[in-house]
Amino acid sequence: MAYRQTDKVSARLADTRRSILDAARDLVSEGGFAAAQVSEVARRAGVATGTIYRYFSSKEELCRQIFREVSSQEMGLLATIASGDEPARTRLVKVLRTFAGRAVKGRRLAYALLAEPVDANLAEERAFFRRTHAEIFSRILEDGIEAGELPPMNAKIAAACIAGAIPTALIGPLAPQSQDLDKDPERIVDEIVAFCLAGVGVAQPDRKARKIERRATV
Repeated sequence: MAYRQTDKVSARLADTRRSILDAARDLVSEGGFAAAQVSEVARRAGVATGTIYRYFSSKEELCRQIFREVSSQEMGLLATIASGDEPARTRLVKVLRTFAGRAVKGRRLAYALLAEPVDANLAEERAFFRRTHAEIFSRILEDGIEAGELPPMNAKIAAACIAGAIPTALIGPLAPQSQDLDKDPERIVDEIVAFCLAGVGVAQPDRKARKIERRATV
């Protein structure tokens, strides 16, 4: 008779896996993927080092799962904003400000996701993340063009440009050795938003409007 896990055993295994992933994510948030060494993950999770390999074949697989989970959470948040009923410009600003703002607040984790040197498999995950990000922008731009809020353009190309520009602009300020964020993090977010809006022919908000948009950001 084939062995079947009881609900209690399944729950225990799931809890252990979750503890491992949480520990690894905390380490990545503190020191990037390089900090997520298997022995340290095991210590943080309160398990034996060998237990890690029962759930993940390698450190690389564990890091890929962290990347997928965090990226999926962030993209889900942006997709929810993008699919709202507000005017396209409002949604565009909210997505831009949410993405850049959350990256600034979660500086070390964001740097790991966007810029830290990684293996080929993680690089593929990063490329998928960029494409998903571009698709979110593309839907907003298409809505804006159809509603007459935005000038005619190739929405897919414009979206790809925005999705590439934001990580590129953030890499310097997010870098561990940079002090830019210590000086004026909101200004960095404002400049990224203003640049992307100008790129699709949207007037830049004035100081009062920027303050309102900041409060509206998730």
